Amino acid sequence: MLTPLSWLKEYIDIKLPPKELGERLTEVGLGTEKITKEKDDVIFDLEITPNRPDLLSIIGVAREVAAIEGKKIIYPKNKIDITKVKPKKVLPLKIETDFKINQRFTGIIIDGIKVKESPTWLKEKLIKIGQRPINNIVDITNYVMFEFGNPLHAFDYDKIEGKIMTVHQSKDGEVFKSVDGLNYHLPKGAVVISDSKKIIDLCGIKGGFNSGTFEETKTIFIRVPVEDPVLIRRTSQALGLRSEASSIFERGVNRGGTIDALNRCVNLILEFSGGEIASEVYDLKKEEFLPWKLSLRIERLNKILGIEIPQKEVLGILENLNLSPKLIKNNIETTVPTYRNDLKIEEDLIEEVARIYGYNKFPKTMPQSGIPSMIIPYFKDYSLENKAKEIFKASGFSEIYTYSLTSEKDLKDFGFNEGHCLRVDNPISREFEYLRPTLKINLIKAIVENKSNFNKISLFELGKVYLGKNLDEKEEPYYLSGITTGKNYAQVKGIIERLFWEFGIKEDPSDSIGVIEEGIIFELNFSKLLEKANFEKIYKPLPKYPPVIEDLAIIASEKVKTGDLISEIKKQPLVSEVSLLDQFEETRTFHIVYLDKEKNLTNEEVVKIREKILSNLSEKFHAKIKE
Repeated sequence: MLTPLSWLKEYIDIKLPPKELGERLTEVGLGTEKITKEKDDVIFDLEITPNRPDLLSIIGVAREVAAIEGKKIIYPKNKIDITKVKPKKVLPLKIETDFKINQRFTGIIIDGIKVKESPTWLKEKLIKIGQRPINNIVDITNYVMFEFGNPLHAFDYDKIEGKIMTVHQSKDGEVFKSVDGLNYHLPKGAVVISDSKKIIDLCGIKGGFNSGTFEETKTIFIRVPVEDPVLIRRTSQALGLRSEASSIFERGVNRGGTIDALNRCVNLILEFSGGEIASEVYDLKKEEFLPWKLSLRIERLNKILGIEIPQKEVLGILENLNLSPKLIKNNIETTVPTYRNDLKIEEDLIEEVARIYGYNKFPKTMPQSGIPSMIIPYFKDYSLENKAKEIFKASGFSEIYTYSLTSEKDLKDFGFNEGHCLRVDNPISREFEYLRPTLKINLIKAIVENKSNFNKISLFELGKVYLGKNLDEKEEPYYLSGITTGKNYAQVKGIIERLFWEFGIKEDPSDSIGVIEEGIIFELNFSKLLEKANFEKIYKPLPKYPPVIEDLAIIASEKVKTGDLISEIKKQPLVSEVSLLDQFEETRTFHIVYLDKEKNLTNEEVVKIREKILSNLSEKFHAKIKE
């Protein structure tokens, strides 16, 4: 939110220097991303949190400054009050709305206006906040939106066919031409306004080309609505179309501020465009949108904050926030203005007191309670995930992160039935329509995209996959998958065996946990792997007596598995360790460690063990020692 200091000063006498003001605004929750000097002005670039749509306006920011400095806002003065004006002539207009999708519809007709270039002061203000001046009517509606925080839109009254405006939801695929000349195919359920023949407005997002205000416009209808946040956001996302108005509506507009915004807009239009009011004020609503009461217990305030703020200071803070506090015994009764949609419960008031008081004033203390001994329900331990990742990184693999969503085409290309996969109801595009049932698709695509830049690539990913064809049957296990063009089957199998050894798993990886495919691609069900993991360690003291170590070169058919030879050698009671040292054609060299925990081994004893090993290998595998 770009906020010029000169504009703020129209509503409040600011004494703080710009830098200090920016720091103070950040302290109370308005993140000051940047402060820029521009000629004779200073522009604050403020980061507004989603719960504070009232701060998407200059007056909203001015209210925060007023609360910080303990001052009052000077609101703009109007020459006329539109609610008290009796028009000389009344132009006809019928309005039909649905309060479920449009809670409030406020508007008025102005006749005899002249569309022209805006005055210099108005254009300069809009340019400072990043807006492009268009004409006096459009510029005034934009100016008032940024001033008050209630979006407005002006329709060319003469282009409204049948002099009727109906608020309704669109059918799927209807074409809408926006005021900037672009065509959009509307999704089902978008809130629109139609006259007797056509759609003339995409509510809360963009005005229609067929009802916009241009040089020939003489009569306008100004509308200040309260739109449904969910419907506006849904349509905005479906079309990939955002505007300043939609950003405000998505967060929740000031439902009690439509008359004030309309009054300000009409006064400016009459002053800079001429004309006269040609209708009563339209204000269609199912209920009154009035301020609400909210109580704050002093005892509760002190308990939550952990400090005791003087009662007089608490009342002063709430008064500066325009909450009209009244002390009744030990409770403070407040009246919340309609622009503060975020204040709903007692804790919200406590937060307001704390942030304006200043978190930096809170004393630094050590926690009084003991160290927590129970794991919180939503705690997730990432240490085992990191342990697995480090094993693969140390083995030459690079970790990647890919999207959890995939396309119908990708599923079909990789042999998946999309009917058995979970689909998103409102996908942002066809490329991100289904939840991934495997990590392999994105791994293969990553190899294809990068193979021209690297001779050898080894990639892995650890993340969720989504199994099942509906929400009742869904599963969300974690998988560890990888792909490599630089390692062979034995190397990959060795890395996975190392992973299993580190996690204390003795069974074969293919036993319900994982599979290695040609290519080479592997997939491990990491969730099942964690279920089978065993991290209990058994302490074994170092041997008192030294081992005897030798290497034996054994000739055996290539059909005989190395693992079978090692298992046979290990059957001898004093053989402590056996590993494959080298292999060439039919010759395999084994590194053998002999160890007796009770005494030193003699050469004679080792010779007898070796003879027994060779005898068993010859008998079982027709193997012999290489001379």
